[in-house]
Amino acid sequence: GSVTYAKILNKNGTGRSADIVYFYQTNTDGGGDTSKIYSTRSVPTSMQLLTFVLPHHVDMLNQSSILSPGLSGYRSAKGPLTAVAGNIITYNQPLDGTQSFEGQHAISAADKQSIQSQLLKDVVSSTNVTAPDPYFFGKGIAKIARLYQISQEVGDTASAATLKDKLLAYMKPWLVTRTNSDPLVYDSTWGGVVSTAGLADPSADFGQGRYNDHHFHYGYHLYAGAVLAKYDINAFAPLREPLNQLLRDYANPSYVDSQFPFMRHFDPYDGHSWAAGLFTFADGRNQESTGEAINAYYSAYLYALAMGFQDTADFYEIILNMEATSARRYWHPTLAQAKAQYIQPFTHNVVGIL
Repeated sequence: GSVTYAKILNKNGTGRSADIVYFYQTNTDGGGDTSKIYSTRSVPTSMQLLTFVLPHHVDMLNQSSILSPGLSGYRSAKGPLTAVAGNIITYNQPLDGTQSFEGQHAISAADKQSIQSQLLKDVVSSTNVTAPDPYFFGKGIAKIARLYQISQEVGDTASAATLKDKLLAYMKPWLVTRTNSDPLVYDSTWGGVVSTAGLADPSADFGQGRYNDHHFHYGYHLYAGAVLAKYDINAFAPLREPLNQLLRDYANPSYVDSQFPFMRHFDPYDGHSWAAGLFTFADGRNQESTGEAINAYYSAYLYALAMGFQDTADFYEIILNMEATSARRYWHPTLAQAKAQYIQPFTHNVVGIL
Protein backbone atom coordinates (compact mmCIF):
# COMPACT_ATOMS: atom_id res chain seq x y z
CA GLY A 1 0.00 0.00 0.00
CA SER A 2 0.99 3.61 -0.51
CA VAL A 3 -0.46 7.07 0.09
CA THR A 4 -0.11 10.27 -1.91
CA TYR A 5 -0.94 13.77 -0.69
CA ALA A 6 -1.72 16.35 -3.40
CA LYS A 7 -2.36 19.93 -2.33
CA ILE A 8 -4.96 21.79 -4.39
CA LEU A 9 -5.62 25.53 -4.25
CA ASN A 10 -9.23 26.68 -4.64
CA LYS A 11 -10.46 23.58 -6.42
CA ASN A 12 -13.52 24.48 -8.49
CA GLY A 13 -13.95 27.60 -6.38
CA THR A 14 -14.67 25.54 -3.25
CA GLY A 15 -11.58 26.45 -1.23
CA ARG A 16 -8.21 24.95 -0.49
CA SER A 17 -7.98 21.19 -0.17
CA ALA A 18 -5.82 18.12 -0.69
CA ASP A 19 -6.56 14.88 -2.49
CA ILE A 20 -5.55 11.91 -0.35
CA VAL A 21 -5.13 8.75 -2.42
CA TYR A 22 -4.68 5.25 -1.00
CA PHE A 23 -3.34 2.74 -3.51
CA TYR A 24 -3.24 -0.97 -2.71
CA GLN A 25 -1.30 -3.32 -4.93
CA THR A 26 -2.93 -6.73 -4.77
CA ASN A 27 -1.84 -10.28 -5.43
CA THR A 28 -4.89 -11.17 -7.46
CA ASP A 29 -4.17 -14.78 -8.36
CA GLY A 30 -2.78 -16.00 -5.03
CA GLY A 31 0.41 -17.11 -6.70
CA GLY A 32 2.60 -14.11 -6.13
CA ASP A 33 1.86 -12.30 -9.40
CA THR A 34 1.35 -8.61 -8.61
CA SER A 35 1.23 -7.56 -12.26
CA LYS A 36 -2.54 -8.03 -12.41
CA ILE A 37 -3.76 -4.87 -10.76
CA TYR A 38 -7.51 -4.36 -11.01
CA SER A 39 -8.42 -0.80 -10.14
CA THR A 40 -11.15 0.31 -12.53
CA ARG A 41 -14.86 -0.26 -13.00
CA SER A 42 -14.23 -2.17 -16.23
CA VAL A 43 -13.13 -5.38 -14.53
CA PRO A 44 -15.52 -7.85 -12.91
CA THR A 45 -16.58 -6.90 -9.39
CA SER A 46 -15.40 -10.29 -8.17
CA MET A 47 -11.85 -9.33 -9.15
CA GLN A 48 -11.80 -5.96 -7.36
CA LEU A 49 -10.22 -5.45 -4.01
CA LEU A 50 -12.76 -4.94 -1.22
CA THR A 51 -11.76 -2.33 1.37
CA PHE A 52 -13.59 -0.82 4.32
CA VAL A 53 -13.31 2.86 5.15
CA LEU A 54 -13.98 4.81 8.34
CA PRO A 55 -16.60 7.48 9.07
CA HIS A 56 -14.24 10.39 8.41
CA HIS A 57 -13.41 8.93 4.99
CA VAL A 58 -17.08 8.76 4.08
CA ASP A 59 -17.46 12.44 4.98
CA MET A 60 -14.92 13.36 2.29
CA LEU A 61 -14.97 10.41 -0.11
CA ASN A 62 -14.55 11.09 -3.79
CA GLN A 63 -17.89 10.32 -5.42
CA SER A 64 -16.18 8.30 -8.15
CA SER A 65 -15.29 5.68 -5.55
CA ILE A 66 -17.35 2.53 -5.82
CA LEU A 67 -19.43 2.03 -2.69
CA SER A 68 -21.00 -1.31 -1.85
CA PRO A 69 -24.00 -0.33 0.32
CA GLY A 70 -25.20 -3.92 0.54
CA LEU A 71 -22.30 -4.83 2.81
CA SER A 72 -23.31 -3.37 6.17
CA GLY A 73 -23.05 -4.27 9.81
CA TYR A 74 -19.26 -4.22 9.95
CA ARG A 75 -17.83 -2.12 12.77
CA SER A 76 -14.50 -0.93 14.06
CA ALA A 77 -13.40 0.86 17.22
CA LYS A 78 -14.15 4.07 15.33
CA GLY A 79 -17.65 3.10 14.29
CA PRO A 80 -19.45 1.60 11.28
CA LEU A 81 -17.36 0.62 8.28
CA THR A 82 -18.35 1.36 4.68
CA ALA A 83 -17.36 -1.00 1.87
CA VAL A 84 -15.45 0.35 -1.12
CA ALA A 85 -14.56 -1.67 -4.21
CA GLY A 86 -11.33 -1.07 -6.08
CA ASN A 87 -7.75 -0.70 -4.94
CA ILE A 88 -7.61 3.08 -5.37
CA ILE A 89 -9.47 5.15 -2.78
CA THR A 90 -9.51 8.94 -3.05
CA TYR A 91 -10.98 11.51 -0.72
CA ASN A 92 -10.73 15.29 -0.60
CA GLN A 93 -9.33 16.77 2.61
CA PRO A 94 -10.30 20.44 3.21
CA LEU A 95 -7.50 22.73 4.39
CA ASP A 96 -8.73 25.17 7.02
CA GLY A 97 -7.59 28.72 6.39
CA THR A 98 -4.02 29.86 5.97
CA GLN A 99 -1.96 28.70 8.93
CA SER A 100 0.78 31.02 10.11
CA PHE A 101 2.77 32.15 13.13
CA GLU A 102 0.14 34.80 13.87
CA GLY A 103 -3.46 34.21 14.81
CA GLN A 104 -6.17 34.46 12.18
CA HIS A 105 -7.13 37.89 13.53
CA ALA A 106 -4.54 40.62 13.95
CA ILE A 107 -4.13 42.22 17.37
CA SER A 108 -6.23 45.37 17.41
CA ALA A 109 -4.79 48.72 18.41
CA ALA A 110 -7.24 48.82 21.32
CA ASP A 111 -5.90 45.54 22.71
CA LYS A 112 -2.18 46.12 22.22
CA GLN A 113 -1.63 48.09 25.41
CA SER A 114 -3.29 45.54 27.69
CA ILE A 115 -1.52 42.66 25.96
CA GLN A 116 1.84 44.35 26.29
CA SER A 117 1.17 45.07 29.95
CA GLN A 118 0.50 41.38 30.59
CA LEU A 119 3.48 40.44 28.44
CA LEU A 120 5.82 42.44 30.67
CA LYS A 121 4.53 40.53 33.71
CA ASP A 122 4.90 37.17 31.98
CA VAL A 123 8.47 37.91 30.90
CA VAL A 124 9.33 38.19 34.60
CA SER A 125 7.13 35.48 36.10
CA SER A 126 6.64 32.79 33.43
CA THR A 127 9.98 32.24 31.73
CA ASN A 128 11.93 30.14 34.22
CA VAL A 129 12.42 26.63 32.79
CA THR A 130 13.85 24.08 35.22
CA ALA A 131 12.31 20.82 33.98
CA PRO A 132 14.94 18.07 33.50
CA ASP A 133 12.92 15.94 31.05
CA PRO A 134 12.30 16.62 27.34
CA TYR A 135 8.51 16.89 27.69
CA PHE A 136 8.18 19.55 30.38
CA PHE A 137 11.31 21.30 29.14
CA GLY A 138 9.70 21.48 25.70
CA LYS A 139 6.52 22.95 27.14
CA GLY A 140 8.59 25.56 28.98
CA ILE A 141 10.55 26.77 25.96
CA ALA A 142 7.43 26.71 23.78
CA LYS A 143 5.79 29.08 26.25
CA ILE A 144 8.78 31.43 26.02
CA ALA A 145 8.66 31.20 22.24
CA ARG A 146 4.97 32.09 22.26
CA LEU A 147 5.71 35.15 24.37
CA TYR A 148 8.53 35.99 21.92
CA GLN A 149 6.03 35.75 19.06
CA ILE A 150 3.58 38.02 20.91
CA SER A 151 6.34 40.55 21.66
CA GLN A 152 7.07 40.75 17.94
CA GLU A 153 3.40 41.25 17.11
CA VAL A 154 2.95 44.09 19.60
CA GLY A 155 6.30 45.68 18.69
CA ASP A 156 7.93 45.30 22.10
CA THR A 157 11.56 45.07 20.98
CA ALA A 158 13.00 45.10 24.50
CA SER A 159 10.91 42.09 25.60
CA ALA A 160 11.68 40.36 22.30
CA ALA A 161 15.42 40.70 22.92
CA THR A 162 15.09 39.37 26.47
CA LEU A 163 12.97 36.40 25.39
CA LYS A 164 15.29 35.51 22.50
CA ASP A 165 18.26 35.45 24.88
CA LYS A 166 16.34 33.23 27.30
CA LEU A 167 15.40 30.79 24.53
CA LEU A 168 19.00 30.45 23.37
CA ALA A 169 20.28 30.11 26.94
CA TYR A 170 17.85 27.26 27.65
CA MET A 171 17.99 25.45 24.31
CA LYS A 172 21.74 25.35 23.67
CA PRO A 173 22.58 23.06 26.64
CA TRP A 174 19.92 20.62 25.41
CA LEU A 175 20.62 20.73 21.71
CA VAL A 176 24.15 22.03 21.11
CA THR A 177 26.48 21.37 24.04
CA ARG A 178 24.33 18.55 25.46
CA THR A 179 25.33 19.52 29.00
CA ASN A 180 21.83 19.13 30.46
CA SER A 181 21.17 16.42 33.02
CA ASP A 182 19.26 14.12 30.62
CA PRO A 183 21.00 14.44 27.23
CA LEU A 184 19.30 13.38 24.02
CA VAL A 185 21.03 10.55 22.16
CA TYR A 186 20.55 8.73 18.86
CA ASP A 187 19.22 5.19 19.17
CA SER A 188 20.48 3.14 16.23
CA THR A 189 18.22 0.16 17.03
CA TRP A 190 14.97 1.90 16.15
CA GLY A 191 16.34 4.97 14.41
CA GLY A 192 15.35 7.82 16.70
CA VAL A 193 16.36 10.47 19.20
CA VAL A 194 15.64 9.51 22.81
CA SER A 195 16.56 10.75 26.26
CA THR A 196 19.42 9.13 28.13
CA ALA A 197 17.15 8.39 31.09
CA GLY A 198 14.48 6.95 28.82
CA LEU A 199 16.95 4.70 27.05
CA ALA A 200 18.15 3.27 30.37
CA ASP A 201 14.72 2.99 32.01
CA PRO A 202 11.59 2.22 29.93
CA SER A 203 9.36 3.94 32.50
CA ALA A 204 11.35 7.19 32.58
CA ASP A 205 10.27 10.35 30.74
CA PHE A 206 6.78 8.93 29.96
CA GLY A 207 8.32 5.98 28.12
CA GLN A 208 10.16 8.37 25.83
CA GLY A 209 13.10 5.99 25.45
CA ARG A 210 10.70 3.43 23.96
CA TYR A 211 9.12 6.00 21.61
CA ASN A 212 6.00 7.00 23.48
CA ASP A 213 4.77 10.52 22.73
CA HIS A 214 7.69 11.78 20.65
CA HIS A 215 5.40 13.99 18.56
CA PHE A 216 4.01 15.52 21.77
CA HIS A 217 7.48 16.15 23.23
CA TYR A 218 9.45 17.33 20.22
CA GLY A 219 6.61 19.39 18.78
CA TYR A 220 7.24 21.92 21.55
CA HIS A 221 10.97 22.04 20.75
CA LEU A 222 10.24 22.56 17.05
CA TYR A 223 7.80 25.37 17.79
CA ALA A 224 10.45 27.21 19.81
CA GLY A 225 12.98 26.70 17.04
CA ALA A 226 10.59 27.86 14.34
CA VAL A 227 9.86 31.15 16.11
CA LEU A 228 13.57 31.76 16.69
CA ALA A 229 14.37 31.04 13.05
CA LYS A 230 11.61 33.34 11.82
CA TYR A 231 12.93 36.38 13.65
CA ASP A 232 16.69 35.76 13.89
CA ILE A 233 18.01 33.09 11.55
CA ASN A 234 21.63 33.84 12.52
CA ALA A 235 21.04 33.35 16.24
CA PHE A 236 19.10 30.20 15.41
CA ALA A 237 21.90 28.69 13.26
CA PRO A 238 23.58 26.51 15.96
CA LEU A 239 20.22 24.88 16.72
CA ARG A 240 19.39 24.02 13.14
CA GLU A 241 20.95 20.56 12.78
CA PRO A 242 19.84 19.26 16.21
CA LEU A 243 16.28 20.45 15.56
CA ASN A 244 16.36 18.91 12.08
CA GLN A 245 17.03 15.60 13.80
CA LEU A 246 14.10 16.04 16.18
CA LEU A 247 11.89 16.80 13.19
CA ARG A 248 13.13 13.71 11.38
CA ASP A 249 12.49 11.67 14.52
CA TYR A 250 8.71 12.27 14.68
CA ALA A 251 7.72 13.88 11.36
CA ASN A 252 10.25 12.73 8.80
CA PRO A 253 8.86 13.60 5.33
CA SER A 254 11.29 11.28 3.53
CA TYR A 255 10.69 7.63 2.63
CA VAL A 256 14.38 7.10 1.86
CA ASP A 257 16.02 8.47 5.02
CA SER A 258 18.27 5.67 6.32
CA GLN A 259 18.46 7.10 9.85
CA PHE A 260 14.79 7.79 10.68
CA PRO A 261 11.45 6.23 9.64
CA PHE A 262 8.81 8.06 7.64
CA MET A 263 6.28 9.90 9.87
CA ARG A 264 6.86 7.76 12.97
CA HIS A 265 3.55 8.34 14.76
CA PHE A 266 1.14 9.36 12.00
CA ASP A 267 -1.36 6.83 10.61
CA PRO A 268 -2.63 7.99 7.19
CA TYR A 269 -5.58 5.57 7.20
CA ASP A 270 -6.93 6.58 10.62
CA GLY A 271 -5.99 10.17 9.85
CA HIS A 272 -4.31 10.77 13.20
CA SER A 273 -1.26 9.79 15.20
CA TRP A 274 -0.82 7.03 17.73
CA ALA A 275 0.95 8.04 20.94
CA ALA A 276 2.10 4.60 22.08
CA GLY A 277 5.59 3.46 21.17
CA LEU A 278 7.09 0.00 21.63
CA PHE A 279 4.96 -0.94 24.63
CA THR A 280 2.17 -3.50 24.63
CA PHE A 281 -1.15 -2.09 25.84
CA ALA A 282 -4.05 -4.34 26.83
CA ASP A 283 -6.52 -2.13 24.95
CA GLY A 284 -4.33 -1.68 21.84
CA ARG A 285 -2.82 1.47 20.42
CA ASN A 286 -4.06 4.78 21.71
CA GLN A 287 -3.79 8.53 21.61
CA GLU A 288 -5.18 10.88 24.20
CA SER A 289 -3.69 14.34 23.64
CA THR A 290 -5.10 15.43 20.30
CA GLY A 291 -4.18 19.06 21.00
CA GLU A 292 -0.52 18.13 21.39
CA ALA A 293 -0.63 15.99 18.23
CA ILE A 294 -2.07 18.92 16.27
CA ASN A 295 0.56 21.18 17.81
CA ALA A 296 3.29 18.77 16.68
CA TYR A 297 2.38 19.10 12.99
CA TYR A 298 1.59 22.81 13.32
CA SER A 299 5.12 23.21 14.69
CA ALA A 300 6.60 21.13 11.87
CA TYR A 301 4.69 23.29 9.39
CA LEU A 302 5.98 26.53 10.94
CA TYR A 303 9.51 25.13 11.06
CA ALA A 304 9.44 24.26 7.35
CA LEU A 305 8.12 27.74 6.58
CA ALA A 306 10.89 29.37 8.63
CA MET A 307 13.47 27.26 6.79
CA GLY A 308 12.01 28.29 3.42
CA PHE A 309 10.93 24.76 2.40
CA GLN A 310 7.49 25.45 0.93
CA ASP A 311 6.90 21.95 -0.47
CA THR A 312 7.63 20.39 2.91
CA ALA A 313 5.43 22.98 4.59
CA ASP A 314 2.60 22.05 2.20
CA PHE A 315 2.96 18.40 3.21
CA TYR A 316 2.82 19.25 6.92
CA GLU A 317 -0.20 21.48 6.38
CA ILE A 318 -2.03 18.49 4.91
CA ILE A 319 -1.00 16.24 7.82
CA LEU A 320 -2.04 18.97 10.28
CA ASN A 321 -5.51 19.16 8.76
CA MET A 322 -5.89 15.38 8.64
CA GLU A 323 -5.00 15.19 12.33
CA ALA A 324 -7.50 17.94 13.18
CA THR A 325 -10.26 16.33 11.11
CA SER A 326 -9.89 13.00 12.91
CA ALA A 327 -9.69 14.77 16.29
CA ARG A 328 -13.03 16.46 15.57
CA ARG A 329 -14.67 13.27 14.28
CA TYR A 330 -13.51 10.79 16.92
CA TRP A 331 -12.60 12.80 20.04
CA HIS A 332 -15.00 15.75 19.63
CA PRO A 333 -17.99 14.20 17.86
CA THR A 334 -21.51 15.53 17.94
CA LEU A 335 -23.84 13.50 20.12
CA ALA A 336 -25.32 11.89 17.00
CA GLN A 337 -21.86 10.98 15.71
CA ALA A 338 -20.84 9.61 19.10
CA LYS A 339 -23.89 7.35 19.27
CA ALA A 340 -23.27 6.04 15.75
CA GLN A 341 -19.54 5.55 16.27
CA TYR A 342 -19.34 4.22 19.80
CA ILE A 343 -22.63 2.26 20.01
CA GLN A 344 -25.65 3.47 21.97
CA PRO A 345 -26.06 4.45 24.66
CA PHE A 346 -23.12 6.81 24.59
CA THR A 347 -23.17 8.13 28.14
CA HIS A 348 -19.84 9.96 28.37
CA ASN A 349 -19.42 13.72 28.25
CA VAL A 350 -16.08 13.51 26.43
CA VAL A 351 -13.89 11.06 24.54
CA GLY A 352 -10.56 10.81 26.38
CA ILE A 353 -8.12 8.09 25.41
CA LEU A 354 -9.23 6.49 22.15
